[in-house]
Amino acid sequence: MEMTYDIYANLGLAGNPFVLEREPGAAVGTWLDRGISPPQAGQKTFLQLLANRGAGKTSHLLHWRSQYPGPYSYYPIEVMKRWHLPAVDAIAYWDEADRIPLPLLFTSLARAAMVKASIVAATHVDLAWAARGVGLTVETMALPPIDVDSLCIWAARKIAAATLPTVAASSLVLDPVTAAYIASVAGYSWREAADLLHIWAARQARAVSSQQEGNFRHGSSQGNTFGYSSNPLILTK
Repeated sequence: MEMTYDIYANLGLAGNPFVLEREPGAAVGTWLDRGISPPQAGQKTFLQLLANRGAGKTSHLLHWRSQYPGPYSYYPIEVMKRWHLPAVDAIAYWDEADRIPLPLLFTSLARAAMVKASIVAATHVDLAWAARGVGLTVETMALPPIDVDSLCIWAARKIAAATLPTVAASSLVLDPVTAAYIASVAGYSWREAADLLHIWAARQARAVSSQQEGNFRHGSSQGNTFGYSSNPLILTK
C-alpha cells in the first residue's frame, strides 16, 4: 500500500511560500521596510526610485500609495500602450517612468511643477534632468542590495503567511548559510531571491516527504539524513 503526502503540509504549510504573486506589490504581512519613505504631498518634488529590475520599486510605490493615496500610472513594455499622460495630483505615482514617451513626460512634469505636486516615480533610468528642467526639486533614492538579515526576516514573514491555520509555526526556517548564498546570487533582485527561495522550499519539502515515506515503508523512526552540497540549493543525501 502506497501512502501519499502533501509535501508542504508536512512542513505545516498550505503551499510553497515563495510562489509568484498574482498581483504586484507585497502581500499583507510580508512588507519589509527598507528605511525610505515618499515625500509629503504638494511639495513640487520629483522623487525617483532608481533601481534595477526586481529590486522592489513597484512594491514600494504600491505600499506608499496605500499609505498616501494618489493616482497610479503604469507604463508597460508594449509601446502602443504607453501613450497616455501620467496622472498629476497632490501626490501621484508613476511606475516604469523611463518608458513614458518624452512629450507626455515633459507635459506632466511641467503640470506637476505648476500645481506644486509631488511625483514619485519608479525608473531604471535617471530622469532628474527632465524634472529639473521644468523647475521641480529632485530627490533620488536607490534601493540597497539584499542582505542576509533582511532576507531572513522577509522569508520568515512569507513562511508565516503560508502556514496552515491549524499549525502554530512551520518547521521551514531559512538558515543563514542558504540566505547568504541566495543574497550573493540575487544581488539587488528580490524577484530572483524569491525564485531561489521557491526552489529551496520545494527541495526542503521533498526531503521531508521522502524521509517520512521511508520511515513508513521500513517501519523505522530513523530516516535519511539530508544535508547541503557547496551549493545550498542542491540537496544531497
